Amino acid sequence: MLDKTANTTRSARRNRRRLAAWIAFAAVGIIMGAVWATGFASIGGAQGNVNGSPAVTAGASTAHSSALAGTASAVSATFPVDWTGRWGSIPSDTTFFKVDLTGKTSQTFNIAMLLSNDISTGGWETLQLNVENVQLASGTADCSSATFDGSQQNKVMVFDSLDAGVYWNALAGDKVYCIGVNASNGQDTAGTFLRSASDTPPTVYPTFITTVNRAS
Repeated sequence: MLDKTANTTRSARRNRRRLAAWIAFAAVGIIMGAVWATGFASIGGAQGNVNGSPAVTAGASTAHSSALAGTASAVSATFPVDWTGRWGSIPSDTTFFKVDLTGKTSQTFNIAMLLSNDISTGGWETLQLNVENVQLASGTADCSSATFDGSQQNKVMVFDSLDAGVYWNALAGDKVYCIGVNASNGQDTAGTFLRSASDTPPTVYPTFITTVNRAS
């Protein structure tokens, strides 16, 4: 009679051995598969030269170039004033500045004439000028053809503060502008008015500067 218990025991041992073998094989496969999948490799290292990271540098700067440089120029160094007692007069038309905007098409500009010195201790009782801005054609060489009559884009410049000035805004480009005054007896309360504070003519006369900037 066969011993069923012994057979069962031997079969169980064989099954356990097979299972252990498969588990070991699977473990090796998993380990090898992980190495192959990541593609790891290693090598030893040693310290070489140590340097700081180079700075990022900029190019050399140059002066800004103004698109309006040279457009304004002085025509007369001074404007003469004749005196009769305390009354001053301007004997002839005088051009102060020329502003040449030739070639600057499709743009508009602002022009100003400003007082640039202090005349408060110069002996004036009243000083104001009827300043005109005569427009000439593009490319006009100078302001000799400008005619001042007291009414051409005229602005009355009253010298009652150190920042006195007159301004012309939104002027057309590609034109030449001549800024000056017309001859006057100096007794126009709405225009050019020149009066000394004493019987001695003033000792300090105004000086001017003109500016040009783009409006649009």
